[in-house]
Amino acid sequence: MSSLDFRFNYKRIPAIDSDTGEARDFFYPYVPCILSSERRSTELLEGLLDSGSDGIVLPRRIADYLELNLERAPPIRVVGSKIDRFRARISIRIGRAGRFSDPIVNVKVSVTEGNDSPIILGRDPLFKLYRITFIDPENRLEMLPYPGKSARS
Repeated sequence: MSSLDFRFNYKRIPAIDSDTGEARDFFYPYVPCILSSERRSTELLEGLLDSGSDGIVLPRRIADYLELNLERAPPIRVVGSKIDRFRARISIRIGRAGRFSDPIVNVKVSVTEGNDSPIILGRDPLFKLYRITFIDPENRLEMLPYPGKSARS
């Protein structure tokens, strides 16, 4: 894997504050990435980096675009409810502006039927390859590669 350090600013998302009912900006740790199958690759996308998620979760529209071979899988638990899903494998590259990691290959992903959820980038594989620090007061995150870890191992 390329030994690249990444620093990304959180993405600003305007929304209504559920406590006050007022419009305000919320900031979330989105990471730029390119997803690939054996057939196709996406343009640069953003995935929500989620330390509470076990793995990568894609909405069905992305899986359809990548022409993934989907295999029915047991439901996943999300905030106390079960969601039907499929399994597939992809490759993922992290980065932007011509500065990308080597592809992380053969990554297991869950695919949900819905198309309204973001791409979720969970712990496997990113938290196994990078030391990730969320710096909430500055609305940014850092991803530092672990020495000796490889996208292909």
